[in-house]
Amino acid sequence: MNYNPFDPETIADPFSAYRNLRTDAPVYRSEEHGFWVVSRYDDVTRVLRDHENFSSTAGVGTEWRPVPMMISVDPPEHTHLRRMAQREFTPRAINEWGPRVSDLVDGLLDSFVANGGGDLVPNLAYPIPIGVIADMLGVPFEDRDDFKRWSDDTIDALGGGLDPETSLRVETSVFEFAQYFMNAITQRRDAPGDDLLSMLIDPANGETLSNNDLVSFAILLLVAGNETTTNLIGNLVLALATNPEQWDLLKADPSLVPAAIEEALRFDSPIQGFFRNTLKETEVRGVTIPADQKVMVLYGSANRDERKYPDPDRFLVQRNPMDHVAFGSGIHLCLGAPLARMEGALFLKGLLSRVERIELNGDVVRTHNPLLRGVSHLPVRFVAR
Repeated sequence: MNYNPFDPETIADPFSAYRNLRTDAPVYRSEEHGFWVVSRYDDVTRVLRDHENFSSTAGVGTEWRPVPMMISVDPPEHTHLRRMAQREFTPRAINEWGPRVSDLVDGLLDSFVANGGGDLVPNLAYPIPIGVIADMLGVPFEDRDDFKRWSDDTIDALGGGLDPETSLRVETSVFEFAQYFMNAITQRRDAPGDDLLSMLIDPANGETLSNNDLVSFAILLLVAGNETTTNLIGNLVLALATNPEQWDLLKADPSLVPAAIEEALRFDSPIQGFFRNTLKETEVRGVTIPADQKVMVLYGSANRDERKYPDPDRFLVQRNPMDHVAFGSGIHLCLGAPLARMEGALFLKGLLSRVERIELNGDVVRTHNPLLRGVSHLPVRFVAR
């Protein structure tokens, strides 16, 4: 078989390729691209949890020179960074943001539903997470267009295959991004506020974060928080529009909202796969992978593994697959998972209270990054309740 994650047809619909991998080559070597691929649930979780053999230091994207973020370091540096950031991302800490997130979601939904719908991505799926992150970091919401550009360019770097002109643009964006937050951090050190940057600057247990660490964290929060939640919202609405019987189940029983969010994460994972690099020769499912090799870890395939989930290609809001790996696993489990879940749940609750029926109203356009799965255009008609 030949698995090419960069093929446009594979990006548009990767699931048949995943099925073939899981059946015929669960540990697959891509000679063309020079990396290995693991696709079954058990193997994916094993690799993600084994940071002593499968490292993140060469970057989680296709690049060997990693974008500087917490997800591209290993212990002990990762342990320090994670411990410092974790205190602001406990479920209790995230819940305190609930009223502000709810106000943002309600305002955007009211306008969108009143207009009968439109393109969901620029009007809802993107401004919700970017608005939340801007609020959390204490930066002006009017800078969101710059945030979007920086986030998109950073994601392009992870996806790889860039021409020289695009590479230059990406490097410029990453520099602008870092400079923006370096200036913001300097301002917070002189005049702290009640935002997340100020809280992270404040020492805890005698530990502090350097300016570079703070910039790295801001980049991670913006990119991961924006892309994950944008894709979650888009994929969720698309699944509900194309499975109206599941929408009817939610209308009849809104208590299914948390389960529906987990099922959307499993069914159409916002992150389809990230990379690790082997620190030494290691074996997976009887296959020896040499040291210093890139290994593509397919979250999206693990979440469709028929050995783990019965009837995995169906979207079922009653499934409640709490053990999916849409947010990864192990020490690099997504720090912002509670925030993404809260944003998704508040959005879906708001949708249920306002909308009777969801209809597609034009051509759906998928994103083109091989590592992420979302929609860039999702024209919908909302029939108000």
